[in-house]
Amino acid sequence: MTRIKGQLTTADYLPIAEYNRLVRGLEKDGEYLWETYCWLSFCTACRASDVRTLRWKDILGKSTMTRIEQKTKKNRLIKFNRDVQEKNRFLYEMLGQPAPEQYIFLSPRTGKPYSLEYINRLLKVFKVRYRLPIRAFSTHTFRKTFGRYVYELMGRSAEGLILLNQIFRHSNLETTRRYIGLAQEDIDKVFDSIRL
Repeated sequence: MTRIKGQLTTADYLPIAEYNRLVRGLEKDGEYLWETYCWLSFCTACRASDVRTLRWKDILGKSTMTRIEQKTKKNRLIKFNRDVQEKNRFLYEMLGQPAPEQYIFLSPRTGKPYSLEYINRLLKVFKVRYRLPIRAFSTHTFRKTFGRYVYELMGRSAEGLILLNQIFRHSNLETTRRYIGLAQEDIDKVFDSIRL
């Protein structure tokens, strides 16, 4: 759903195989800037408002990144493992090695980072182009995809939910369950179980 200023929007997560297919498709098509957006949104688990204002110097050659979240005003420390660092360097090179102090998602038209509305419109194009099986696809999808990936990686355990709750800084575990789609999934299972 397209973000409208002042209105709440929803987003679904992409199964990790579909996320990987999207990123590979963007790379194959030379859409390196938007591959970078999808990549950083996933591997940092940051909100779109924080990702769109990243500068190259924030991520290049760094094993950690500290951000003050725009929404919460809280400090977040994000670790970049070797694979993430290598991918960041690759994308930087594919984008022509811009000045390190430049915004990564700089709009040449405005001289500022691309707006959330613009990015959401572009994601709708990618949803169709890459035939993504997702109902509500938006900038928030990648943060939720990260959450679902971590939950699955940790064996769908309570420990996984607790860890995600800390990463996302939700007020309670139920918020985290809803956030990664578990509450709706549980409801769907009830309806799917009906047999006449």
